[in-house]
Amino acid sequence: MAASSVLSSTSNFSEPVTDSLKGRVALVTGGSRGIGKAIALELARNGATVTFTYNSNLAKAEEVAAEIRTMDVECLMAQGDVARKEDARRVVSSTLEQFKRIDILVNNAGITRDHTLRKMTDEEWESAISVNLHGTYYCTTAALPAMTEQKYGRIINIASIVGQTGAFGQANYAASKGGIIAFTKCIALEYARDNITANTVAPGYTGTEMVEAMPADVLEKICAKIPLRRLAKPEEVAKAVLFLARDGDYITGTTINVNGGLLMF
Repeated sequence: MAASSVLSSTSNFSEPVTDSLKGRVALVTGGSRGIGKAIALELARNGATVTFTYNSNLAKAEEVAAEIRTMDVECLMAQGDVARKEDARRVVSSTLEQFKRIDILVNNAGITRDHTLRKMTDEEWESAISVNLHGTYYCTTAALPAMTEQKYGRIINIASIVGQTGAFGQANYAASKGGIIAFTKCIALEYARDNITANTVAPGYTGTEMVEAMPADVLEKICAKIPLRRLAKPEEVAKAVLFLARDGDYITGTTINVNGGLLMF
């Protein structure tokens, strides 16, 4: 199987700009590349004003911002490390200061620090938990007061199939993503009365730069286990986020799996 074939899709993502989210303000963490970039672009394509965060790659962030602005929607780039509560809360406050509200929060920023437990260092454990889980907590708790006041909010947290199944050499990543799923259910229970929903999207193996850099033979073995026989495209994950943000008014506390059938319940 050629490497290109495991990334192929018959789907067409060259869709026109719509106004289905016009008037909504979205914050996407980790929005300068990969799945986060696809989410930021998809929400903007549907009319949302978008703030997205980036950590260090200004050039990549500027490319995303330029693409969003071609859609004739407002955009704010916000540099920050969501593992730092000061940065996470500043990003939310900057969004509120600029756009006066926050309707959609997508906690996407995440890292991997893979090692078996035998070899994993405390720093590798702590860094994955800090970015993936603590960052989700910091951004969410910063956004909730505004959402509560406006009686509207859509919180969408990006988990992972690994948070549902575990994975060899990814105890830190699995723990953080499993924690996000449990955390999201608590938000859903506590804030339903304020018209705030909270859900997770759990991607399987997705064709991001990190995954595509894997050896071709490894990719082939992975895709052979996936019923649909290919990786997800980042845009396909973004479509699930769009659905929850735009149409998921009566969906809360659940997880949408975007994994090609690799995990079925």
